[in-house]
Amino acid sequence: MLGQQLIAQTEVKKPTEVFDMYFGTFVNNDDAALNKLNDYLKPTVEGQNAYQVNFKETSEEMLNSSVENFLSAFSKTTASACKKEAKDYFTAMFGNFTKAKLAIKNVKVVPNEYIKDEKIAEIKYIVSFKVPSKLVTGPAGDLQKVKTEELKKYLVQAVEDFKNADKTVQIEQEFSLYELKQENKIYYWNGSPDQIVTNLTDFYLESFGSNE
Repeated sequence: MLGQQLIAQTEVKKPTEVFDMYFGTFVNNDDAALNKLNDYLKPTVEGQNAYQVNFKETSEEMLNSSVENFLSAFSKTTASACKKEAKDYFTAMFGNFTKAKLAIKNVKVVPNEYIKDEKIAEIKYIVSFKVPSKLVTGPAGDLQKVKTEELKKYLVQAVEDFKNADKTVQIEQEFSLYELKQENKIYYWNGSPDQIVTNLTDFYLESFGSNE
């Protein structure tokens, strides 16, 4: 009986397929990946959606707060006149981040030392970003004295630099997927998927010498 039970426990999807959905959801902000991930995990959460994310809403919030923080360093007149250009700038910057490419290097399934008879899939993967090899230098000195024309010129050029990103940078990362058994089927999941993005953000921002 025990042998039959062990044989009957099958992976619904391989860890690589599951991680691909996580990456597509939380890095690429892909609605199709989110829907696939939620469909996959539904049997483990009583038919509910495991992750509820509104990409449009969250990206808009992040965009607006980034623009606000950036412009707060300049005079009110300059900040007000350059709001559109600043929004274009962060849209281009974040856009390149969400176009990141994934390559899975290897997967190692190891015992979960905290839960008996359960395993963890440790994913090693490489993320590639397209960035500008040369990004225009921002205004220096007393930012309160920066003129509107100067800031606009910088932001417009920076947008072009991001749109014409000509350099690929890579970073190797690790992520764990935890085994979840449901009716003799094995699922994989992680309760803190945001760490995928957190671990990539600093690297991405430093890769083009951003000083914002």
